[in-house]
Amino acid sequence: MASSDLLSDLMRRARALHREGRLAEARARYRTILRLAPGHPAVLHLLGVVAFQEGAFEESERLIREAIAGRDDVPAFFNNLGNTLVALGRFEEAERAFRRALSLKENYAGARYNLGNLLKRDGRLEEALVHLRRACTLNPDHADAVCSLAQVLFQTGAIREAEEGLRRALRRRPDGVLWYELGNQYRLTGRHEEAIEAFREAVRCRPDLVAGYINLSALYQMRGQDEAALAAVRKALALDPDSPQAHFNLGQLLEGRNNLEAARVHYERALERAPDVAARVCFHLAFLVRRMCDWDGYAERTTDLVKQTERLLESPMSGSLPLLTLNLYPIPDRLRARAAQRQAQEYDAATAPLRAACAFVHTRKAPVRLRIGYVSPDFRRHAVGTVIHRLFEHHDRDQVEVFAYALVHVDDAFNQAVRAGCDTYREVSRLSDRQVARAIHADGIHVLVDLAGYTTYARPTVFALRPSPVQVHYLGYLDTMGAPFLPYVLADRTALPPDLAAAYTEAVVYLPEAFVAGSPLPVSDEPMTRTAYGLPEEAFVYASFNSPHKLDPSCFRAWMTLLRRVPEAVLWLYDGDHGAVRQNLRREARQHGVDPARLIFAGKMPLERYLARYRLADLFLDTFAYNAGATAIGALWAGLPVLTL
Repeated sequence: MASSDLLSDLMRRARALHREGRLAEARARYRTILRLAPGHPAVLHLLGVVAFQEGAFEESERLIREAIAGRDDVPAFFNNLGNTLVALGRFEEAERAFRRALSLKENYAGARYNLGNLLKRDGRLEEALVHLRRACTLNPDHADAVCSLAQVLFQTGAIREAEEGLRRALRRRPDGVLWYELGNQYRLTGRHEEAIEAFREAVRCRPDLVAGYINLSALYQMRGQDEAALAAVRKALALDPDSPQAHFNLGQLLEGRNNLEAARVHYERALERAPDVAARVCFHLAFLVRRMCDWDGYAERTTDLVKQTERLLESPMSGSLPLLTLNLYPIPDRLRARAAQRQAQEYDAATAPLRAACAFVHTRKAPVRLRIGYVSPDFRRHAVGTVIHRLFEHHDRDQVEVFAYALVHVDDAFNQAVRAGCDTYREVSRLSDRQVARAIHADGIHVLVDLAGYTTYARPTVFALRPSPVQVHYLGYLDTMGAPFLPYVLADRTALPPDLAAAYTEAVVYLPEAFVAGSPLPVSDEPMTRTAYGLPEEAFVYASFNSPHKLDPSCFRAWMTLLRRVPEAVLWLYDGDHGAVRQNLRREARQHGVDPARLIFAGKMPLERYLARYRLADLFLDTFAYNAGATAIGALWAGLPVLTL
């Protein structure tokens, strides 16, 4: 047996190496001590801690249990055994270990925190609160305990107390972890500007905090600040080149900039680095290749989408589902409906604390005039905005008062028409979800109409807070919302035949005539010639200006059959201003025995000229699975016949 002085000196050096993170050297020193003092409980315990830090959890358990066999009265042994058992997924045993640690040392802040965290994970929130409050009292500088307490408070609806606790801890000691949690809470409540400031503080305190940059990037992207979003996500990738979430976010940003090939690279890198998020990335990749008209492996991709969707629906993971992708592929209706319901459930669950805090009460008193509120990010030049910009002025003002809540700030001619047609127009783009909902409720809205569904810049969380007694969706999202907070949908029997309505969770309110009350559209009087657009003067011109992602192999095959049977005809297509679309469709035409030169491509242009351009065509061909909406309305308004199925 070595002298106690020698053992103390060796232990001191080993612990110093351990604290510095030099685990291999620390382990070697601990084993040296163990050879000099076999079965030494403290050394066995510390070897178990090293094994835990290295991810060798079974080895960690074995070593710590050996330490406990030598001494069963040391609280830290049981606390670290509990941590190891959590890592092994043996939660009941872990709870017993933490409770044993507390029986030995009641005021053990670390064990209180660990037990509270475990109870939080198990959904036993009231019990978790007791232990996490005690942990924070015992050690107010325990940032992780403060964050965990704030999370439980948030989940139980005590949102203000959660924020105050984080702010109080930050006044004591600014900490990146605390700022990050505060940013998350602001993000979840739709307070995006405050969230951005909190995440900025988080990365200022912790410049290596990859998650802080990723969240900043996502928030900047939501606000349309693409340059700032790009800078943040690239900083995240500089810190962690293997971060799957950073690659995924960068892919989304690049796709938004129409840099589709580069976006595809980063989506694929995200998949390589995190197969467990394959379902979500798979959705985005599937949409991206549709935008590029890249149909290689189309049948296999469709099969994979079905499998990934089913897998995602069985997963406890939360987050948004890119549901539009499911509408582009031949996915069973039941699966699309389940996916929509899952998305709605996640919005409902995420807003539960806010809903409890708002606690809106709706009067049943009959109104003198019905107050109708329309909520949309698209009161502007957009497929929705161009169709409905003159809708509001035609409401019967003896019976109806019209409110509009704009989720995006744009001042253009369409926006001005919406403003002029409403009794009250509110710009709410900078308000949190709770603030928007409170404004709607304060306005006494009787019927609230969602014009965006699950599309870009939509705010389903506002509707999940239920600020109005009657909530309905219309026009902007044509599939089911699957949402208990949007129990009605407006449609007509052509847009939504009764036999298809079975796949909807909503009660369908059928409009008596047309689904769309179209607004007049500006068509340029500027003279146009076919030659200027590369069209043969004497040819029969079929046109389809649908976005490229609406095309699919079966639709294009039919069109190529048409061109083979009408040799003097050409097909005029919108290419999304992307070379990949032109390249892929020309290749497809060649494979179908059609000269690629008979495909003529058109890009973006001002709306007035875009509409006038239709007059150069002879017939508009609609896509099959995902039909034209505003595009077909524009063609008809310009006088071009539309053939649809």
